[in-house]
Amino acid sequence: MRNNQRVAGIALAVLSCTLYGINPLFSMNAYDDGANSRGLMIARFLIAAPLLLAYRFITVRAAAWPRGRDLVEIFLFGYLGFTFQSFFYFGAIERMASGLVSVIFYCFPIMAVLLAWWLLKHKPSKVIGICLVATVVGVGLTAGEVSGAETTGVALTLAGALTYTFYVVLSSRVMPRYDGITGLTIVLFGAMFGWLTLWLIRPFDMQVRFPETTFGWLNITVLATFGTIVAMGAFFAAMKRVGPGPTSVASAFEPVVTIAVGTIFLNEALTSRIVIGAALVIGAVILLTLGEARRDVGSLTSATPGGAAHN
Repeated sequence: MRNNQRVAGIALAVLSCTLYGINPLFSMNAYDDGANSRGLMIARFLIAAPLLLAYRFITVRAAAWPRGRDLVEIFLFGYLGFTFQSFFYFGAIERMASGLVSVIFYCFPIMAVLLAWWLLKHKPSKVIGICLVATVVGVGLTAGEVSGAETTGVALTLAGALTYTFYVVLSSRVMPRYDGITGLTIVLFGAMFGWLTLWLIRPFDMQVRFPETTFGWLNITVLATFGTIVAMGAFFAAMKRVGPGPTSVASAFEPVVTIAVGTIFLNEALTSRIVIGAALVIGAVILLTLGEARRDVGSLTSATPGGAAHN
Protein backbone atom coordinates (compact mmCIF):
# COMPACT_ATOMS: atom_id res chain seq x y z
CA MET A 1 0.00 0.00 0.00
CA ARG A 2 2.82 2.37 0.91
CA ASN A 3 4.56 1.64 -2.41
CA ASN A 4 1.33 2.41 -4.26
CA GLN A 5 1.07 5.73 -2.42
CA ARG A 6 4.64 6.58 -3.34
CA VAL A 7 4.14 5.72 -7.01
CA ALA A 8 0.94 7.77 -7.06
CA GLY A 9 2.70 10.68 -5.36
CA ILE A 10 5.57 10.74 -7.83
CA ALA A 11 3.13 10.45 -10.74
CA LEU A 12 1.15 13.42 -9.41
CA ALA A 13 4.34 15.46 -8.97
CA VAL A 14 5.35 14.67 -12.55
CA LEU A 15 1.86 15.63 -13.74
CA SER A 16 2.12 18.92 -11.87
CA CYS A 17 5.51 19.88 -13.30
CA THR A 18 4.37 18.80 -16.77
CA LEU A 19 1.32 21.06 -16.63
CA TYR A 20 3.43 23.96 -15.40
CA GLY A 21 6.03 23.20 -18.07
CA ILE A 22 3.59 23.46 -20.97
CA ASN A 23 2.13 26.78 -19.82
CA PRO A 24 4.40 28.76 -22.18
CA LEU A 25 2.72 27.00 -25.10
CA PHE A 26 -0.68 28.35 -24.08
CA SER A 27 0.73 31.81 -23.39
CA MET A 28 2.49 31.96 -26.77
CA ASN A 29 -0.74 30.93 -28.51
CA ALA A 30 -2.53 33.77 -26.72
CA TYR A 31 0.25 36.20 -27.68
CA ASP A 32 -0.04 35.13 -31.32
CA ASP A 33 -3.77 35.84 -31.07
CA GLY A 34 -3.21 39.46 -30.11
CA ALA A 35 -2.82 39.32 -26.32
CA ASN A 36 0.18 40.57 -24.39
CA SER A 37 1.49 39.36 -21.05
CA ARG A 38 -0.54 41.93 -19.10
CA GLY A 39 -3.83 40.97 -20.72
CA LEU A 40 -2.94 37.30 -20.33
CA MET A 41 -2.33 37.61 -16.58
CA ILE A 42 -5.43 39.71 -15.91
CA ALA A 43 -7.63 37.17 -17.67
CA ARG A 44 -5.80 34.22 -16.10
CA PHE A 45 -6.30 35.34 -12.52
CA LEU A 46 -9.88 36.49 -13.09
CA ILE A 47 -10.60 32.91 -14.14
CA ALA A 48 -8.26 31.00 -11.80
CA ALA A 49 -8.96 32.71 -8.46
CA PRO A 50 -12.73 31.96 -8.34
CA LEU A 51 -12.07 28.43 -9.64
CA LEU A 52 -9.54 27.76 -6.89
CA LEU A 53 -12.00 29.10 -4.31
CA ALA A 54 -14.60 26.63 -5.58
CA TYR A 55 -12.02 23.83 -5.54
CA ARG A 56 -11.11 24.77 -1.98
CA PHE A 57 -14.73 24.50 -0.80
CA ILE A 58 -15.04 21.08 -2.43
CA THR A 59 -11.79 19.58 -1.12
CA VAL A 60 -10.89 21.28 2.18
CA ARG A 61 -14.04 23.10 3.21
CA ALA A 62 -13.45 22.51 6.92
CA ALA A 63 -9.97 24.06 6.87
CA ALA A 64 -9.60 27.27 8.86
CA TRP A 65 -9.16 30.60 7.09
CA PRO A 66 -6.29 32.86 8.19
CA ARG A 67 -7.26 35.88 10.23
CA GLY A 68 -5.81 39.23 11.17
CA ARG A 69 -2.18 39.84 10.36
CA ASP A 70 -1.71 36.42 8.76
CA LEU A 71 -4.58 37.10 6.35
CA VAL A 72 -3.12 40.48 5.38
CA GLU A 73 0.37 39.05 4.88
CA ILE A 74 -0.82 36.16 2.71
CA PHE A 75 -2.96 38.51 0.63
CA LEU A 76 0.04 40.80 0.12
CA PHE A 77 2.16 37.85 -1.01
CA GLY A 78 -0.25 37.65 -3.92
CA TYR A 79 -0.99 41.35 -4.37
CA LEU A 80 2.69 42.29 -4.56
CA GLY A 81 4.85 39.18 -4.88
CA PHE A 82 2.71 37.04 -7.18
CA THR A 83 1.67 40.00 -9.32
CA PHE A 84 5.15 41.31 -10.00
CA GLN A 85 6.71 37.87 -10.35
CA SER A 86 4.21 36.91 -13.05
CA PHE A 87 4.69 40.34 -14.64
CA PHE A 88 8.42 39.67 -14.99
CA TYR A 89 8.21 35.99 -15.97
CA PHE A 90 5.57 36.23 -18.67
CA GLY A 91 7.05 39.50 -19.89
CA ALA A 92 10.30 37.59 -20.42
CA ILE A 93 8.50 34.85 -22.39
CA GLU A 94 7.23 37.58 -24.74
CA ARG A 95 10.83 38.49 -25.53
CA MET A 96 12.84 35.27 -25.62
CA ALA A 97 12.57 31.49 -25.92
CA SER A 98 10.54 29.87 -23.15
CA GLY A 99 13.20 27.21 -22.57
CA LEU A 100 15.84 29.86 -21.87
CA VAL A 101 13.47 31.66 -19.50
CA SER A 102 12.69 28.46 -17.60
CA VAL A 103 16.33 27.44 -17.12
CA ILE A 104 17.48 30.90 -16.02
CA PHE A 105 14.46 31.30 -13.72
CA TYR A 106 15.22 28.02 -11.98
CA CYS A 107 18.14 29.57 -10.14
CA PHE A 108 15.51 30.66 -7.58
CA PRO A 109 15.86 27.62 -5.24
CA ILE A 110 19.53 28.45 -4.65
CA MET A 111 18.65 32.10 -4.14
CA ALA A 112 15.88 31.10 -1.72
CA VAL A 113 18.20 29.04 0.47
CA LEU A 114 20.78 31.84 0.55
CA LEU A 115 18.11 34.44 1.39
CA ALA A 116 16.72 32.21 4.16
CA TRP A 117 20.25 31.89 5.53
CA TRP A 118 20.52 35.67 5.64
CA LEU A 119 17.01 36.60 6.82
CA LEU A 120 15.85 33.58 8.82
CA LYS A 121 19.23 32.21 9.94
CA HIS A 122 18.48 28.84 8.29
CA LYS A 123 21.99 27.57 7.73
CA PRO A 124 22.05 25.62 4.45
CA SER A 125 23.46 22.14 3.98
CA LYS A 126 27.11 21.71 3.04
CA VAL A 127 26.27 21.12 -0.63
CA ILE A 128 25.22 24.76 -1.09
CA GLY A 129 28.65 25.75 -2.45
CA ILE A 130 28.58 23.08 -5.15
CA CYS A 131 24.98 23.94 -6.00
CA LEU A 132 25.76 27.65 -6.22
CA VAL A 133 28.68 27.12 -8.60
CA ALA A 134 26.68 24.70 -10.76
CA THR A 135 23.76 27.13 -10.93
CA VAL A 136 25.92 30.12 -11.87
CA VAL A 137 27.71 28.13 -14.58
CA GLY A 138 24.43 26.67 -15.86
CA VAL A 139 22.69 30.04 -16.01
CA GLY A 140 25.79 31.57 -17.61
CA LEU A 141 25.87 28.91 -20.33
CA THR A 142 22.16 29.33 -21.00
CA ALA A 143 22.31 33.13 -21.02
CA GLY A 144 25.15 32.86 -23.52
CA GLU A 145 22.57 31.73 -26.07
CA VAL A 146 20.72 35.02 -25.76
CA SER A 147 21.15 37.64 -28.46
CA GLY A 148 21.67 41.29 -27.69
CA ALA A 149 18.04 42.02 -28.50
CA GLU A 150 16.94 39.59 -25.76
CA THR A 151 18.92 41.03 -22.86
CA THR A 152 15.74 42.65 -21.52
CA GLY A 153 14.24 39.17 -21.34
CA VAL A 154 17.17 37.94 -19.24
CA ALA A 155 16.80 40.92 -16.90
CA LEU A 156 13.07 40.26 -16.53
CA THR A 157 13.69 36.56 -15.85
CA LEU A 158 16.24 37.30 -13.12
CA ALA A 159 13.91 39.92 -11.63
CA GLY A 160 11.15 37.31 -11.60
CA ALA A 161 13.43 34.76 -9.94
CA LEU A 162 14.45 37.27 -7.27
CA THR A 163 10.83 38.29 -6.64
CA TYR A 164 9.81 34.65 -6.34
CA THR A 165 12.74 34.03 -3.98
CA PHE A 166 11.43 36.65 -1.55
CA TYR A 167 7.92 35.25 -1.96
CA VAL A 168 9.05 31.71 -1.09
CA VAL A 169 11.20 32.70 1.89
CA LEU A 170 8.82 35.21 3.46
CA SER A 171 5.74 33.05 2.91
CA SER A 172 7.50 30.07 4.52
CA ARG A 173 6.96 31.74 7.89
CA VAL A 174 3.18 32.02 7.48
CA MET A 175 1.86 29.59 4.87
CA PRO A 176 2.69 26.35 6.76
CA ARG A 177 0.24 27.36 9.51
CA TYR A 178 -2.68 26.80 7.16
CA ASP A 179 -3.90 24.35 4.58
CA GLY A 180 -1.94 24.85 1.35
CA ILE A 181 -4.96 25.25 -0.92
CA THR A 182 -6.51 27.77 1.47
CA GLY A 183 -3.35 29.86 1.55
CA LEU A 184 -2.94 29.80 -2.21
CA THR A 185 -6.58 30.76 -2.72
CA ILE A 186 -5.88 33.98 -0.84
CA VAL A 187 -2.64 34.46 -2.77
CA LEU A 188 -4.44 34.09 -6.10
CA PHE A 189 -7.11 36.58 -5.10
CA GLY A 190 -4.31 38.93 -4.05
CA ALA A 191 -2.73 38.51 -7.48
CA MET A 192 -6.09 39.04 -9.17
CA PHE A 193 -6.59 42.35 -7.37
CA GLY A 194 -2.94 43.25 -7.96
CA TRP A 195 -3.36 42.88 -11.72
CA LEU A 196 -6.70 44.70 -11.66
CA THR A 197 -4.94 47.57 -9.87
CA LEU A 198 -2.24 47.70 -12.56
CA TRP A 199 -4.94 47.65 -15.22
CA LEU A 200 -6.75 50.53 -13.50
CA ILE A 201 -3.78 52.84 -12.94
CA ARG A 202 -1.80 51.86 -16.10
CA PRO A 203 1.68 52.82 -14.79
CA PHE A 204 4.18 53.98 -17.45
CA ASP A 205 1.35 53.91 -20.02
CA MET A 206 1.15 50.14 -19.62
CA GLN A 207 -0.65 48.58 -22.56
CA VAL A 208 -3.16 45.77 -21.97
CA ARG A 209 -4.25 43.61 -24.88
CA PHE A 210 -6.56 40.59 -24.75
CA PRO A 211 -6.92 37.80 -27.33
CA GLU A 212 -8.88 38.68 -30.43
CA THR A 213 -10.53 35.30 -31.08
CA THR A 214 -12.08 32.37 -29.25
CA PHE A 215 -8.89 30.36 -29.79
CA GLY A 216 -6.85 32.83 -27.75
CA TRP A 217 -9.38 32.85 -24.92
CA LEU A 218 -9.47 29.05 -24.98
CA ASN A 219 -5.71 28.97 -24.40
CA ILE A 220 -6.01 31.36 -21.46
CA THR A 221 -8.81 29.24 -20.01
CA VAL A 222 -6.66 26.12 -20.29
CA LEU A 223 -3.77 28.01 -18.66
CA ALA A 224 -6.03 29.09 -15.78
CA THR A 225 -7.59 25.66 -15.24
CA PHE A 226 -5.13 22.90 -16.12
CA GLY A 227 -1.98 25.03 -15.96
CA THR A 228 -2.91 26.58 -12.62
CA ILE A 229 -5.69 24.84 -10.66
CA VAL A 230 -5.11 21.22 -11.74
CA ALA A 231 -1.34 21.68 -11.48
CA MET A 232 -1.70 23.05 -7.94
CA GLY A 233 -4.05 20.25 -6.92
CA ALA A 234 -1.64 17.62 -8.27
CA PHE A 235 1.26 19.25 -6.44
CA PHE A 236 -0.46 19.21 -3.06
CA ALA A 237 -1.78 15.69 -3.60
CA ALA A 238 1.81 14.62 -4.27
CA MET A 239 3.01 16.42 -1.13
CA LYS A 240 0.51 14.49 0.99
CA ARG A 241 1.69 11.15 -0.40
CA VAL A 242 5.47 11.49 -0.58
CA GLY A 243 6.36 14.71 1.25
CA PRO A 244 8.09 17.90 0.06
CA GLY A 245 11.51 16.41 -0.77
CA PRO A 246 10.53 13.91 -3.51
CA THR A 247 7.88 16.32 -4.79
CA SER A 248 10.48 19.07 -5.20
CA VAL A 249 12.90 16.71 -6.94
CA ALA A 250 10.22 15.73 -9.45
CA SER A 251 9.21 19.36 -9.91
CA ALA A 252 12.80 20.26 -10.80
CA PHE A 253 12.23 18.65 -14.19
CA GLU A 254 9.82 21.42 -15.18
CA PRO A 255 12.49 23.18 -17.32
CA VAL A 256 12.99 19.93 -19.25
CA VAL A 257 9.30 19.91 -20.14
CA THR A 258 9.39 23.59 -21.10
CA ILE A 259 12.46 23.09 -23.31
CA ALA A 260 10.87 20.06 -24.99
CA VAL A 261 7.61 21.93 -25.63
CA GLY A 262 9.49 24.94 -26.97
CA THR A 263 11.58 22.80 -29.29
CA ILE A 264 8.72 20.65 -30.60
CA PHE A 265 5.82 23.10 -30.78
CA LEU A 266 7.36 26.60 -30.81
CA ASN A 267 10.36 25.98 -33.09
CA GLU A 268 12.82 27.13 -30.43
CA ALA A 269 16.46 26.22 -30.94
CA LEU A 270 18.00 23.48 -28.81
CA THR A 271 21.77 23.75 -28.48
CA SER A 272 24.39 21.90 -26.47
CA ARG A 273 24.87 24.98 -24.27
CA ILE A 274 21.18 24.95 -23.33
CA VAL A 275 21.26 21.21 -22.61
CA ILE A 276 24.38 21.45 -20.43
CA GLY A 277 23.11 24.60 -18.69
CA ALA A 278 19.76 22.99 -17.94
CA ALA A 279 21.46 19.83 -16.64
CA LEU A 280 23.65 21.88 -14.28
CA VAL A 281 20.75 23.96 -12.93
CA ILE A 282 18.40 21.00 -12.50
CA GLY A 283 21.16 18.89 -10.95
CA ALA A 284 21.91 21.68 -8.48
CA VAL A 285 18.24 21.96 -7.49
CA ILE A 286 17.94 18.20 -6.95
CA LEU A 287 21.18 18.03 -4.96
CA LEU A 288 20.14 20.98 -2.82
CA THR A 289 16.68 19.52 -2.18
CA LEU A 290 18.12 16.19 -1.10
CA GLY A 291 20.71 17.90 1.08
CA GLU A 292 18.10 20.05 2.81
CA ALA A 293 15.80 17.05 3.29
CA ARG A 294 18.56 15.07 5.02
CA ARG A 295 18.98 17.88 7.51
CA ASP A 296 15.22 17.70 8.23
CA VAL A 297 14.79 21.45 8.08
CA GLY A 298 12.01 21.41 5.52
CA SER A 299 12.35 22.22 1.89
CA LEU A 300 12.21 25.94 1.28
CA THR A 301 12.08 25.29 -2.43
CA SER A 302 8.73 23.60 -1.97
CA ALA A 303 7.15 26.06 0.41
CA THR A 304 4.81 26.79 -2.43
CA PRO A 305 4.47 25.04 -5.72
CA GLY A 306 7.02 26.49 -8.07
CA GLY A 307 4.70 26.89 -10.93
CA ALA A 308 1.96 28.29 -8.76
CA ALA A 309 3.71 31.57 -8.68
CA HIS A 310 5.87 31.73 -11.72
CA ASN A 311 3.86 30.30 -14.54
